[in-house]
Amino acid sequence: MLFNVSEGKEMKVIILVISGMLVAGIFASIWLINLGSFEPLAGCKSNEELNVYCDFKNPEDLALTPDNNFLIVAEFGGMSPLVQMNSGRLSFFNIKDKTKALADISLGNNDWGSANCSRDLNVPFGPHGIDLIQREDGKHQLAVVSHYPNESIEMFELKENDGWMLEWRGCVNVDGLYYFNDVSLDKRGDFYATHMFDPDTSLASIIWNVFVKSDTGMVIKWNKDNTFEELDYTAGSFPNGIALDQENERLIVNYNLGDETVLFDLNSQETLGVYEHNSPDNLIIKDSFAWVTNHDHPITDSLKCSSNVNCTLPFSINQLSLQDLSLVASHEFESKNMGVGTVGLPHNGSFWIGSYRSDRLAEAKLSQD
Repeated sequence: MLFNVSEGKEMKVIILVISGMLVAGIFASIWLINLGSFEPLAGCKSNEELNVYCDFKNPEDLALTPDNNFLIVAEFGGMSPLVQMNSGRLSFFNIKDKTKALADISLGNNDWGSANCSRDLNVPFGPHGIDLIQREDGKHQLAVVSHYPNESIEMFELKENDGWMLEWRGCVNVDGLYYFNDVSLDKRGDFYATHMFDPDTSLASIIWNVFVKSDTGMVIKWNKDNTFEELDYTAGSFPNGIALDQENERLIVNYNLGDETVLFDLNSQETLGVYEHNSPDNLIIKDSFAWVTNHDHPITDSLKCSSNVNCTLPFSINQLSLQDLSLVASHEFESKNMGVGTVGLPHNGSFWIGSYRSDRLAEAKLSQD
C-alpha cells in the first residue's frame, strides 16, 4: 500500500493527539482519586497485625547481620521522578532491645569498586536497595544502591568492633548510564543490578507504562574489571527487586509494572518460572525460599497518600519455591498503622517489614498455618 508524506504526517499528528488525550485522561483520573486522600497516622501505635518501631526515614530495604541480632536498614531518601530526590542514611536496628543507631562509617581502601569512583564521607548517601554477602575471602560485603548525590553502587565491609560498623571499600559510578533500583552480589564481589528505566524518564511516561507495560529496563551485571553486561533476556517493565541464587546459578527478578516475578537460568538464559502478582517490590532469598513483597493495590492509589509520611496501603509477602516460583504461602497485611511494605524479611518466627513511604519498621508474627 502506498501513501504520501503528507498522509504520514497527518497520521503522526493523530497518534500524538490520541496519546495526549489518553495521558490527560489518566491525570484527570488520578486527580479525582487524590480527592479521597488518607488521613495521616497519629502517634506510633502497634495493633494486632503489626508491631511498629518509629523514628526511621523510609526504611525501604533490610538485611540481617551475621549474628542474626541486627537489621541493616536502608533509609530511602528519594528517587526522581517518583519521589523527590533527597539524601538518606544507613542504620542498624537491634532486634532484641528494639533500638536504632545510625551506622558508624569509616573510609577504607577503594578496592571493591572501580578506580574512577570516589567518596567523601562528609557527603550523605541516598540508599535504596541493599545486599549483604560473605565473600570468598570470608569478609562480609554490603552493596548499596545510592541515588545521592549521584547514581552509584557503594561498597562497604561489615565489621564487628564493639558493635557492628561499616568501612567504605569502593563504589561503581553509573551516573547518566543506568538508574538502578536493587542489587545482588556474588561471592567474588561482582554484582547484578536492576536498571529500572532511563534516568531522564518522565513521570508521565512511567504512569503511561502502568497500562501498556512495555520494557523499560533490564538486569545489568558488573564485573570486577569494571565492565558492564546488559542481560537483554531480562528486559521487562520496571525491573525492581533482585536476588541471586548463586548455588543454583539462577537469578530472580521482580518487574514492578509488569506485575510478575521471573526466575532465570544464568547459563541457558531460559525462564524457569513466573509468579504473577500485582506490583512486586523487593525480594529476599532465605531459608531455601524466595520471599516477595507485593503491593496489593492499584499504583494510582498511592496518590491518595498525598503528603502523608506513612502511605497506609495493603501489601502481601509471598513465599515462593526456588525451583519454579510456585506459591507456597501468602501473608496479607492491611497495613493500617505503617506505610506500604516494600520488603519482608523472615526471622525467628516473625517478618521484619520495611517501607519506601513510612517513618517506621514493623514486625509481624509468621502464621503457622
